[in-house]
Amino acid sequence: MFIFSFYSCNIIKEPPPKSFSDSMLALQSFLISSDSDTTIQTLHGSVIRISAGSFNGTGEVTLNIREAFTAAEILAAGMITESNGRPLRSGGMIYLGAVVKGQSVELLRPIKISIPNQYFDSSMQVFKGVETDSSGINWVEPSPVDTTPQTKQWERGKLLFGMCRSCHYISKYGTGPALKDVEYREPWVNNRKKLYRYIRNWNEIAREDPAIRRVLNYAPVVMQLFPNLSDKDIDAILDYIKNESNNPLADQNIYPEKDTAFSIYNSDVLIQKPCKDDTVYTPVPKSDSSFFNGQQVDQQNNTIPINSDSAPIPESKPREAKELEGLRRGFNDSNPTNGMYDFEIKTLGWYNIDAYVEGYEGSTNVKLWVQLQMKFEMDMHVYLFIPRNKMLSVMNDYRDGKGYFNKINDGIPLFLKDRAILFAFGSKDDKMFYGISEFVVSSEQTIQINVKETTEKEIREALYSKSLDGIDLGIEKKEMKVIKRDCDELPKMDSTNKK
Repeated sequence: MFIFSFYSCNIIKEPPPKSFSDSMLALQSFLISSDSDTTIQTLHGSVIRISAGSFNGTGEVTLNIREAFTAAEILAAGMITESNGRPLRSGGMIYLGAVVKGQSVELLRPIKISIPNQYFDSSMQVFKGVETDSSGINWVEPSPVDTTPQTKQWERGKLLFGMCRSCHYISKYGTGPALKDVEYREPWVNNRKKLYRYIRNWNEIAREDPAIRRVLNYAPVVMQLFPNLSDKDIDAILDYIKNESNNPLADQNIYPEKDTAFSIYNSDVLIQKPCKDDTVYTPVPKSDSSFFNGQQVDQQNNTIPINSDSAPIPESKPREAKELEGLRRGFNDSNPTNGMYDFEIKTLGWYNIDAYVEGYEGSTNVKLWVQLQMKFEMDMHVYLFIPRNKMLSVMNDYRDGKGYFNKINDGIPLFLKDRAILFAFGSKDDKMFYGISEFVVSSEQTIQINVKETTEKEIREALYSKSLDGIDLGIEKKEMKVIKRDCDELPKMDSTNKK
């Protein structure tokens, strides 16, 4: 049982930050008592539990926190996601520092941290951040995240899903339909009891429900019956499917190829078969939920300048500890995200939830060259930014007058057809220069970047807006919509309208 001790939280008003450094990220400052157990919830929803006597100082402790959770934040802060040169894909970064009377203090007891995420990836680990000679961060000493009732449920569901694999995948079509977001489809939207009956014996429930009978026409083969599965078994399977439905690396596979039994019409309507309910994925409106230094978000999620006199920053008031404990009650998590990465730290500093890119299903080693187009020679920093994977890698080699990403096995592990952004910047004679280019990853390619003059202010404002030269530096999430259609409403298929 935690005793909640909380005094204040402010977003520190700092001087204009240097682009591509962690000073771009909002500094959250909490004043707590070192003599009391404390539970804190951050701007991004991380939950931090601190036991009494955790610091080698007494009295009031100022706990400073920074977070880099979104792809745009990772780029803006220049948080390279590499471990000794090996590319990583990030699930979120967090920094903790503590000060007593202006002096840094150390930990005497571990601090427990829970980082929220829409998708729990079992391959993710906790990496410790170590500063490098070039003022960057190298992520080292990977260790497993904690096992929770929720992660046990997903693992159990993964094992039980083996019975479904002969016909079903999560995000692509097999003998049966893809099961991504199956709980949100007609005819059982958010009704697990109906799904229990369907999975155990679809034949029985189809007699009384016409909508179920229509579902049975979706696949060319008859679904197997599973009468021996308990409610808990099916819950585990559905919880596993629900988590895997949010896997960002699987989104590109949800739609089948054209000219199969399923077709995409006009790119925004998925027609599965006549007279059915259609499931489509559309972009969610962009959110202003990234927290950069120089900005803050009010209670209506409207971004306001940090120095705005007309729009004061509202005081953050985390919930009491007894309410926050609900966040850790297994898979009945009251937090709006689907899961949390739980771990504990024994020293203060930067921590990153990461997984290696190489070896992950779908990754391949590619050859990527960079050709900089500029009027005169100067040293340039070149970043490779993959928004979908929250991956930021730095160019580290030159060959035949071109830059080259030589990370592993004479190449760099990436995902083919991924959206990618190359960003170059440098300075000469007190002037700043940059170039940016967006492309789609292929097995071997040379990307040209036109370098032009800019200012620190222009770069910083572009990073705040998450857009530079018309290139969106973030990534759009998608939401699902079910569109009901009658037979006579279905448009006629036209090959010119297919994509």
